[in-house]
Parts: sequence; structure tokens; C-alpha cells
Amino acid sequence: MTFLTTLTDAAPSRAGAKAAALACLQQAGLPVPDSAIIPVDFADSDLPGAAGQLLAWAERRAPFGLIARSSAPGEDGVTSSFAGLYDSVITPCTPGQVLSALRQVRASVRAPVVAEYAAARSLSPDDDLAVLVQPVLRPVVAGVLAAQVTGARCVRWRIEAVRGLAEQLVSGAQTGEIHCGRGAAIESVATSVQPFIHLPGTSQELDLPPGEWITVPNTAGTAPARAKVADSGSGVLHLRTPAEWADVPVLTPREREELLDLAARAAQALGLEQIDMEWAVTPEGPVILQGRPLTQPIRDTARREPPTGGWSGLAAVAGTATGPAVHLRPDPAPEGAVLICGALGPEAAAALLRGPAAVVSTTGGPLSHTAIIARELGIPCVTNVSEAADIAAGMVIEVDGTAGTVRPTPSVPAPRTEVGPVSYRDAAVLTTRISDSRADDGRAATLLLHDPDCADLGVLVRAVTTASDTTGPLGILLPDGPPPSSVLLPEHPGLELRTAGGLALLWPQPAGDLPRRVVALDADDRVIFERPLHTTRSSS
Repeated sequence: MTFLTTLTDAAPSRAGAKAAALACLQQAGLPVPDSAIIPVDFADSDLPGAAGQLLAWAERRAPFGLIARSSAPGEDGVTSSFAGLYDSVITPCTPGQVLSALRQVRASVRAPVVAEYAAARSLSPDDDLAVLVQPVLRPVVAGVLAAQVTGARCVRWRIEAVRGLAEQLVSGAQTGEIHCGRGAAIESVATSVQPFIHLPGTSQELDLPPGEWITVPNTAGTAPARAKVADSGSGVLHLRTPAEWADVPVLTPREREELLDLAARAAQALGLEQIDMEWAVTPEGPVILQGRPLTQPIRDTARREPPTGGWSGLAAVAGTATGPAVHLRPDPAPEGAVLICGALGPEAAAALLRGPAAVVSTTGGPLSHTAIIARELGIPCVTNVSEAADIAAGMVIEVDGTAGTVRPTPSVPAPRTEVGPVSYRDAAVLTTRISDSRADDGRAATLLLHDPDCADLGVLVRAVTTASDTTGPLGILLPDGPPPSSVLLPEHPGLELRTAGGLALLWPQPAGDLPRRVVALDADDRVIFERPLHTTRSSS
């Protein structure tokens, strides 16, 4: 049996989702690396022969070695990514090491964390996976881009970038330089300290002792720099960042524009409205390493002032939770604890499946693999809290993944106990869609959630103002505060802007005063959020 030496025939059932997506991007004329594929149905007994054929294929393609990556049929889904749960291995071009890399990646399909994650997402795990083999690139910059795409342009986006390989970024060991924006407008750029650059090396470079110097690539049109070797391992050089780059932005405006254009074109080719794209910029230009659906929207993550006696980081997963702090090492986090960890690697991903209340990472960003898994599981998460390593085990802390803050709190709130049926006669029940008829749970009103990442406010306003009277009082909750313009309201005089209990709402004038409280329910109709509404009016 032979392996595939091009992406042309990369059907998802044989080549896996990752390779199939790259094939689609290549057919659309977008830059992707040369690739070979060990298919899902490839016999393990044929792997030694495949390793020899791969070396012949890679002879003039891979001066810096090869990378073997998982490509399972079920990964990179619309709601479940399996991000970082399968292995990727960088290997020098020798028969034994290439064969070992192929076996390691294929075996990762049977890792316990994969089965646990699949069960948590109500999925059947794949029995086998394909291996996507590519020459290791030696990038100037690499990273991840997440974007909402409308009309062939990125309308809301976030880029995290590091010099060299992106492995430290996606694993959460390194916080990258962060660029956020809407459309062509840059909203914020947050710099990051990167003491070391990870780059693949030639066999001669990998033999260099610490303290030796090598030339590292730089952006096209600029001179390369010299970097000192700190150490090396697994085919990768660890280099000290050149002193002259200390105050130089990682990503140039031109590179950022090129990446946003690539992401929009990639989303269009894959038929996605939200895309998660891994990329690298070489001296020859940008390359797409992976394109997949963005399983959960990325929200704004500007660092805020820390609360009194607490700490601040990057808001990675919205929500608030409280529990005793437990460090990932030496003990796994019990259910209901707040997991404190360093790099959000596979070990932390496995801990997330044990039901922690929240997770706090000392490093990393919201686009790291396990932050993605935390979002898919709905676990509040704050990353890049450097002081978290000093939080005492057992200290009760509150994690606000919406604000990106962590603070000590006196105690864990007692669990709610419900006696008899719950009444919502004085409550507005929060929902994400308008029902065809009034709910029969006795609610005083319904509030439709405006998700700024997904829902167009104009569409919601029109839906609310044209809804049947049978739905009862119907308003819109604006979690990000009042809209920047009230231009919509004069067109719909039946709605007015009100603020209550720290919330902003669009409320129908004929409905009178607001209900006393707003509640949100889970799939089992249990209250998961409640806030009183003290009625105050705000002019629209």
C-alpha cells in the first residue's frame, strides 16, 4: 500500500479533516506546505516501508526535518475541535526517527484524554487517524488567527504571534504578541516578552553547543540577525532572542494585512463564517498550516486593572466560578476546584475533563489549544496570570473569565437547593431565540440575548418589534453595554434603552416596568445565573 504524496485526493474519510481542509485551500490557490499523507486505512505493518519512501520524497523538500501531524476524520469539527489532544512530532530525516514519529502520532488516537473528551462532547472517538507529513518550515513569525468573516472580509478578529515556531504559543507555554480589531481597524496591540525563539535546525546546527551563534531569518527586505544557541532537542533549536529585536514588533502591519486577507479567503473556500487558522510567515511570505471552524467566538480580552487583593490576566473563557485553588502538579484537580497550571498542554486538557470550576494559567493566551477546549466545555478561564503560581493551594478564589480577573473570596457559595417547582412570575428568562408562543413556565417576560460575536442587533430589533403578542413581553439584553449608536431606536419607537442592575436592555414601552429579576437556565431548566433588576430609565 502506498501513501498519498499530494493533497489532490485528500478525502476526509481517508486523509482526515486537517488534510482535507488543506486540500480545499490548495485548490482555491492559497499557500499551503507540501504534504504527504499516511491514510487512515494504512496498515501498521507497512509503516517501515512508508518511512523510507517519505525520506525519498523529503530529500529536497525538508532541510530542517519533517513534522508528522494528526489528521483524524472527526477532529476540527464545527463544535468540537479535539485541539491539541493528538500528537504532532518534529523529526530529523532519519529512517528510525521518522518511523517512530509516524507510530507516535497514529497511537495518539487511543490516548485516554481523546476518549474522555469525545464522551464529554457526546461523540464517538475515531478508531484510526491519518498522518499528515510536511517539511518543517523555518518561519520568521508564526501563530494563530481567529476571525468572524462576513462578505469576504474579517469583521472581528484576533491574532496571536511569536517569533519562530508557534508550538510554544499553541501549547500555552508562551504568551504571544496580540493584535485585535474589527474590519480594517486596529483596536489594540499587546506586546509580549519572548526570551527564546524556537526554530528547526539542520543536523549540523543541532550539534552546535550552547553559546554558538547562528543566522536566523527575518522579514523580507530586512537583514537577518544572529542569535545565540541556548540548547536544542527533538529537532528544534532554542535560541536567545537577539538584543536588537527586544523593542521591535513581532508582526508588521503588512504581515497582519496579508494574514487577514488569507483568513478571509480561507474561510470563503471552506464555507465558514468563523475560522481558526494556524499560520507561518517565511521570508517568502505567509503560509496556512491549518484552517478549521472556530468552535466558539473569541471575545475582547483587553487586560483590566486587577481587583483589590487580586490579579488580572487575559480573559479566555467567559463566566464566573469560585472554588479552592489546586495546582496541576502534583495532584489532579478535583471536581469543583480552580485549576492552577502553567502551560495549557495535554495534561491540563485532561484535568479540564474532571470538572474543575475554573482554570487559571500562569502563561499563554486565549488561542492556546486547551483554552479552546475550556471554551468548548464552558469552563471559565483566565490565562497569563503570572502571579498565579504563588496562589496557596486551598485558597478559595473567584475566577472571572469575562473580565480576566482572579481574586480571593471568603468562601465557596453554598449550592442552591430547590424545593418544589421554581416560579418565574416576577422574572425575565434569558434565551438565545424567540419562541413561536409564550412559554408556559409562568415567566413575566423573555429577554433575547444579543451576542455581539454572532447576532446582528438590527436583526434582533426587527424580530422583537414584529413578534406576535402571544410571546408576551419581549426585550433584548445587551451584555456589552448600550450600543455605540441609538440610530436603530427612532425607527422602532416601541423600544427604549434602559439600564438596570448593571445591565443594559432594549425594552418595549407598552410593557411597563421591568421584571424584578433576570434569570438564565441550563438545559435541565436549572437556574445558572440570576440578577435583580432595579428599574431605572435611561434616555435613548
